[in-house]
Amino acid sequence: MHLWDGSGYHLNMQNYASISILEQMDDSNIAVWKVSVSIDGVDLSGAWVFSSQEFESKIGILDGSLIIETTKSLKNRKLLEPLKAQKVDVSDFLSEARNDVELGNIAFEKFIVENEREYSEYMAVDPTARKLLPKVQKKQLVAPNFWDWPENFQLNQAIPYLESHGKAGVTKAERLELSNILGVARLIQLFIQMWQADETERKNRVYVQGQSAEVTILPRCWLEKLAN
Repeated sequence: MHLWDGSGYHLNMQNYASISILEQMDDSNIAVWKVSVSIDGVDLSGAWVFSSQEFESKIGILDGSLIIETTKSLKNRKLLEPLKAQKVDVSDFLSEARNDVELGNIAFEKFIVENEREYSEYMAVDPTARKLLPKVQKKQLVAPNFWDWPENFQLNQAIPYLESHGKAGVTKAERLELSNILGVARLIQLFIQMWQADETERKNRVYVQGQSAEVTILPRCWLEKLAN
């Protein structure tokens, strides 16, 4: 959960993002799959296959998007230069997600230790004097349930990863040649859903308070790209 990126941009004000996934299908065709992200959820919101010439004229559909290229990157790199779009890396997303899980677990453990200390000190006071003190209760808290985020992930692992998480059917495209990019789109959708679930898990904890309890729709490393 993050509020500021250091430049004064309020990341929590960002309640919508568009992610465009690109794949060079062959020498003359480019596939685009869009993922729309909001505070209400994550949806696959559109898919296109353009010839290289069509892509150049239709490239405006990518404006304002975060760009992810599959393992088959665009041959003509100059096509993306005029866009108001930022390329993002899934490895950055996963690194931040894993780090936030670690910080969340540390915060939980710290809260438990602090609560036990305060409770022990409270109970050590004579019962008569204890009545004059603010009551301290020993918390019986369940550890946070965060997702187990993968390390060293490559986009060509999208379909096997989805299958291992019981989502074998979501990558079946009507056109077989679109299965890879659909798999990546579904993977990004799943990762964002996992991120938002972890954010909600942190927010719902009693030891997370105030501004730090606010939820972001995407990791800070991606939201900062939208701020640029």
